[in-house]
Amino acid sequence: MRVAGAITGLLVLGTFVIPGTYGPKSDLTSEAGRAAGPRIVSSGELDAGSATLAGRIYDEGGRPLEGAIVSLAGSGFWPARSVRSAADGRFQWPDIPAGIYELRASKGGLVAPPVEGLILDAGARRAFGIQLARGWTLAGQVVDAHTGRAIREAEVTIATGALGLYTRSARSDDRGRFELAGIVGDEHSLYVGSDGYVAAGPLRHSAAEPTMTIRLERASILEGRVVDERGWGIEGALVRAFAEGHLRAAAPGAGDSLDVTSGPVPPISAAGSGALAFVRQVTTRSDGAFILPSLRAGPYTIAASHDDFAPAESERLQAGPGATRSDVRLVMRSGAELAGRVVDERGNGLEGIPVELRAPTERLPRMSVTASDGSFSFRGVRGEVSVTALPYDLPPARESITIGDDALVTVELALASALYTLRGRVLDERGFGVSGALLTVSATSPQTPVQRTAKSDTDGTFSVPALPEPPFELSAEHPAFSPARISDIDTTDDVRVVMSAGVTFLGEVLDDWTGDALGSVRVHLEGPIERDAQTRSDGTFVFRRAPTGTYDIFFSHPDYEPQSRRVVLEPPHYVDRPQELDTVRLEPGGIVEGEVLDARSEPVSNAEVTWGDPPRWERATRSDARGRFQLRGVPAGAVWITARHPLAGEDWTADPITVRPLETSPGAVIRLPDSAIE
Repeated sequence: MRVAGAITGLLVLGTFVIPGTYGPKSDLTSEAGRAAGPRIVSSGELDAGSATLAGRIYDEGGRPLEGAIVSLAGSGFWPARSVRSAADGRFQWPDIPAGIYELRASKGGLVAPPVEGLILDAGARRAFGIQLARGWTLAGQVVDAHTGRAIREAEVTIATGALGLYTRSARSDDRGRFELAGIVGDEHSLYVGSDGYVAAGPLRHSAAEPTMTIRLERASILEGRVVDERGWGIEGALVRAFAEGHLRAAAPGAGDSLDVTSGPVPPISAAGSGALAFVRQVTTRSDGAFILPSLRAGPYTIAASHDDFAPAESERLQAGPGATRSDVRLVMRSGAELAGRVVDERGNGLEGIPVELRAPTERLPRMSVTASDGSFSFRGVRGEVSVTALPYDLPPARESITIGDDALVTVELALASALYTLRGRVLDERGFGVSGALLTVSATSPQTPVQRTAKSDTDGTFSVPALPEPPFELSAEHPAFSPARISDIDTTDDVRVVMSAGVTFLGEVLDDWTGDALGSVRVHLEGPIERDAQTRSDGTFVFRRAPTGTYDIFFSHPDYEPQSRRVVLEPPHYVDRPQELDTVRLEPGGIVEGEVLDARSEPVSNAEVTWGDPPRWERATRSDARGRFQLRGVPAGAVWITARHPLAGEDWTADPITVRPLETSPGAVIRLPDSAIE
């Protein structure tokens, strides 16, 4: 039930009052002469028929404004549709589909804050009085990222709001400049595109920085053909470009509509955006040829799929900026049809069961749904595959198949109607029940890949229903205990899970020379479990919920001598009472710098260099292209520096190098006995 009332508040451009927002109909009371500031007044009533929107637009002085654009976008249609105000500032908008909308009004540089979350029920009538005020203007220039030259006719689109429902566009002039006036607020994203360049966006800007320069990278093009084993072109193959993770994905280009509301897909706001695995896809022509345009420079893998052929994939390809690569060739082998049925224990076909096909050669799984007789099929299948029936209320059923040159391969997936419940109890080492332990039970049979979770009750008892027949694996976790795991459970009753009290183990690492706390030290715990940690800036480290037992702890830092300790973690006498290690003091080393030369006094690159007698190769560094090296954490004293190289051999400095803590010892020279060049 909606209650009549008034909503008051402060918008960016002024105050507003909406009396009786959800109440019965009331008259529109805004008058031009009485307007003291920007305001929005609304009323509503429920009538029979379609939703209707009406209202009046005023300028900064409160006078009716002709030719203002009133835009609406939301669940009923997308992108925005618009009407214009008449000479008296009024607008009328009938026959609006029921839904939730965003309402905006503007004229040139005049704009009003958006009315968001506007609910238009079937039969509703809403009326608004909206006063516009001066918005801010975003100006900028679009240039070539490499040459700095202006790019003309670049399309600049601004999507306003968190969902980007409202968009406007402009094109850059001969000097690459553009201007978008009448912007309100900072919730907007900018998208810029031009032929031959990689589209940029979403870009964020605000009224505090109203100018910007947008540098577009030249786009790459990949061209090629998809052919069969005879070299004949394959028509209608889907070709996708997969980019490395650091490349931002372009619009996939799979279609022009979201199939949710009418209209083309608008630019998506920066909120929640992210890179995609594949950045573009096209379909081959009758001769098997394809063109993948507008790609960002970088490495790609090209994959092709077709109903009648097994998927094919290229090796890693490099696309250069502004370049066209035309040597891509994908050969697809004919594949079989994998036909099957999903049945129950009596052999009756089951309708509407999702079926998943996975293959090592395919990046994404394929999905199908069984027909009324339980049948399903996948075409173009080859090699080792697994096919899994995924019912909603029963354990999955899976089969692994190797498909060769056969034209048709059949499979039957039988779902077990008999379900099992695993029951047991979680106990501590004293035999008391553990409440709130999180249990994860997995079926170990590859034919029934199912996993279920449950929590133990106050007395530690648990039950995990809807499982296939044993065997199972079980893991248990609890904040106050170490994780527990049981393998090969072949029963369903009276399973005992014993959890050991987790020990909180902490310590501190100091610089032995200065006594200061030492951060960024790697601490490796090795024993019943293996874990790694790193000291904080105050030199402390902590391991939580470690099982009891004997551990070796290793401390390492590139500028210090490594150290190790042995410790026995014992059950705590009190819950989560920590066990502390004696303070660890690492001895600082020095830095040795020098160069590696071969028998002809030429610099040797990529040679291994270390210190000690015998050499400590586990602490080695490598020489650079000029043969230079730097060794850190070398212990104080007189040390020999040794280098080795597969071609130039192995040797050491003529004399030991004197190393002092926290100091650099330059000038070490190692001459290897042979030449580094074949």
